Amino acid sequence: MPRFPILLDTGTELISLRGPAECEARLPLLGLTGDPRPVIDARAEGFSFYPDLATITPLTRKKDWTKAQIIALYHARKRPDAPAYTRSLPNRTLAAVVSDIVALVTTRRDAGDSRQEH
Repeated sequence: MPRFPILLDTGTELISLRGPAECEARLPLLGLTGDPRPVIDARAEGFSFYPDLATITPLTRKKDWTKAQIIALYHARKRPDAPAYTRSLPNRTLAAVVSDIVALVTTRRDAGDSRQEH
């Protein structure tokens, strides 16, 4: 079971999900189908979301994420007007980097970005 909050890479954006109830409410609205999507939990452990089964599972090709990989994924998926991740990495733990990215993604969603919900 992933430790929440989690980051889900939809293929076009990152979304944050804070718990099982939010997963149940938001994941069906995304309309994802097909191939599994990468999930990163609060410990930077890799999982996969299988849209056709509506399941998050530890069965994944990428189990361990680095700080640089998580930040690169955020930068690849963020909108042009979203802030860059600029914190210094040497003193940041993996969990802290995940938490920072969750905060950036959540702030965007809470600001009323309707694209985050689709």
